Amino acid sequence: MDISYSTAAAEDVDFPDQSFDVITACQCFLYFDAAVVVPKIARMLKPGGRFAEMFLAWLPDESEIAAKSEELILKYNPDWTGCRYKRMPITAPDWADGFFTVENILAFDVPVRFTRESWNGRIRACRGIGASLPEDKIRAFEHEHIEMLHQAAPPSFEIPHHATMRILRVNK
Repeated sequence: MDISYSTAAAEDVDFPDQSFDVITACQCFLYFDAAVVVPKIARMLKPGGRFAEMFLAWLPDESEIAAKSEELILKYNPDWTGCRYKRMPITAPDWADGFFTVENILAFDVPVRFTRESWNGRIRACRGIGASLPEDKIRAFEHEHIEMLHQAAPPSFEIPHHATMRILRVNK
């Protein structure tokens, strides 16, 4: 397949009008400036095109391992705002007004299997650790997190997650 890749902040993306049938944003839309990005997405979609926004989060109230991991993240990064996720109703977003019509909203739970090592990697990659702490604090967190996992978690385990998806059709 002849596939070209480009890397840019979502706010800087600038493809020609009506370039795409579908545009997706997985695990990232909350970081974008919707006032800038939404009109661009609408412009870049073909008539009848769709924008799929997806999100997946672990449920710390339903997993002792996830809860203990969050406690440790907060020890190293007390300003982290990604903690204590709970299921919430998924509705039509205000930013869609005038640009999109909600076609479908899906929400479901899914158990995700991890090993101690893969869960540590998942947690290290979260914005509370890998995206915001200096390397020395990341190493200290990782050492303590791995130790906690060896005490609290079996070699393989499931962490319950809540998944959401909004399918929006462009208004053209």
